[in-house]
Amino acid sequence: MKDPPEALSEVTSRGADFKAFRKFMEVRMAHWEALWEEYTKPRWARLHMNLYCGKQRAFANFFNQLSDLKEDGNQRLVVAYGAGHWKTRKGCTPAPTTRTYKECARRFVTIPVDEFRTSYTHHELGCTLQRVEMEKCQSSPEDMKKYGPLTEEQMERRAKVPGLLALVSTTSDGKKRMEFVN
Repeated sequence: MKDPPEALSEVTSRGADFKAFRKFMEVRMAHWEALWEEYTKPRWARLHMNLYCGKQRAFANFFNQLSDLKEDGNQRLVVAYGAGHWKTRKGCTPAPTTRTYKECARRFVTIPVDEFRTSYTHHELGCTLQRVEMEKCQSSPEDMKKYGPLTEEQMERRAKVPGLLALVSTTSDGKKRMEFVN
């Protein structure tokens, strides 16, 4: 019989396959006593408590820095918090929006703000920011030998820089000027 961590690593409870879920439950029930004995040890409770306290400390430090921005003790800090919700994409770290909002609302007056076009507008000038694109070009000669030339679609995809916005303006002598703001 395999040890519990090894046996559990071979099965999963995820997915819609009933047979796979049943196999997961059989393995879990076969090792129930060993799992129960391990996870009821005081060290697991201590680890969970340390994680919780660390998160609370991180929030407290951040919100204390926000409070320090007040120039006068009589001032009240009002936070405009983005009310947007989005799905996480593969490869991106999800942001703890709900928990952060609750922590913020507990400490300050917090107003949910519609995020539409807020990050696409320059904070001082009110101008719309434009997406930054790199020059479309082929790979290096070594890469072209090794992997072949890029298709037009691949060059198009590589030219777009995700999330990078810039304020594009024209100087007095007619040249384009880019100011990166994020």
